[in-house]
Amino acid sequence: MEKIFIKADIRAEKGKSVAKRLRKEGRIPAVLYGREVDPLAISVSTKDWEKLGKQLKRNVILNMEVHGLKKKADERPVMIKYVQKSVLKNEILHIDFLQVSMERTVEVEIPIHLIGRSKGEANDGIVEQHLRSIKVECLPTQIPEKIEIDITDLDIGDSYHVSQISIPGVKLLEHTGVAVITIIPPTVEEKPAAVEEVAAVEPEKKEKEKEKEE
Repeated sequence: MEKIFIKADIRAEKGKSVAKRLRKEGRIPAVLYGREVDPLAISVSTKDWEKLGKQLKRNVILNMEVHGLKKKADERPVMIKYVQKSVLKNEILHIDFLQVSMERTVEVEIPIHLIGRSKGEANDGIVEQHLRSIKVECLPTQIPEKIEIDITDLDIGDSYHVSQISIPGVKLLEHTGVAVITIIPPTVEEKPAAVEEVAAVEPEKKEKEKEKEE
């Protein structure tokens, strides 16, 4: 597994004013926490974060070098748990990092990607995807980037269930009987009943009006 490094500095001060000042100085306020780990208020360089670019994929493991502790800077395996952004400027306001153990399993959400065009779609069927992601448990080194499901052989009325997903070393935390995808029949547009009733009554009304005139 390729190592992705990021540096972090301990910050003694906290609060909105401190966070605002850090962002002006080109740093992103953050927090590092984990199982059996005391939470640390930290900050990372905005430039360093931006340089990582496409490497910052979902569930990626980073090697964080923490500076400012009494002891020498050490490397810690971390995951990105949450990135807070401003609504208007899309500016990163805060990052939550989770320290993990490479020998201990973690729970993560994995996105589901569909492959191919189903038989049902050729007959105007509709692909109804019930799950867009699925929670799994595995070692950090075994986290899949995505779960791909080939729907080519699915016809109208067919479903693909969680029980059909199998990834070595990965435990699925969703119930096995849950349907991930179902191919449903095409929708048929029905004419409004009110319109049909009016159409049927109209000739009868005209006939009565004609009898009165005679």
